[in-house]
Amino acid sequence: MAIETILLFLITDMMFCLTPGPATLVTVSHALPQGPSGGMRGALGPIVGVNFGNFIWYVLTAFGLIALIQAVPTAYAALRWIGVAYLGWMALRMFRSGNSRLATQSARPAGFARGFANGLAVHMSNPKALLFYTAIIPPFIDPGRPLLLQFAILAGLTVITETTGLTFYAALASRARRLGTADRAQPLFQKVAAVVLLGAALILAWWNLTDSAIAGAFNLPQGTIG
Repeated sequence: MAIETILLFLITDMMFCLTPGPATLVTVSHALPQGPSGGMRGALGPIVGVNFGNFIWYVLTAFGLIALIQAVPTAYAALRWIGVAYLGWMALRMFRSGNSRLATQSARPAGFARGFANGLAVHMSNPKALLFYTAIIPPFIDPGRPLLLQFAILAGLTVITETTGLTFYAALASRARRLGTADRAQPLFQKVAAVVLLGAALILAWWNLTDSAIAGAFNLPQGTIG
């Protein structure tokens, strides 16, 4: 996997992970309680549960995409363009959407097992996760290289970005036990994240237009696309 692909995926995935969603809210709710049951210790269960959910999604996506690439290359090429469109849609949505009010989350003192179960359940039941894995992963996969290795690399990067994002918000909750400051900072962060995601969409679109694999998928001579 090319280093530029790795870096672009790392930046794109980080923007998603740092934008509050259901997994962030669950993690924060376990980090808010006072005492040993809260803070970073309380957030550990949800963080591990969410990452385990990511592993399950990657396994499902890997085998599904492998079968798709082998059976219908043209459909896979179209799926890459869906990923570009999804990134652009997410960027526009971030520009227009309101804030995720983290400060309104209630504290949930619980042990590691319950936190793990809550994180896993939220991540596996989130319909946006399915859309993310079916739309965002394909543009970063090169069908001409070992597929399982590429999925393993992307999964490892997602563990890094997901853990970083959730740990960031858990640290805010455990330090201040109130997230009013974070709420006030969300509008600016959402605009920055939207710009980054839009840039990633444009880069992926350029890659799709110049990728010989895409031309081959549509049975076109290389250089006729773009």
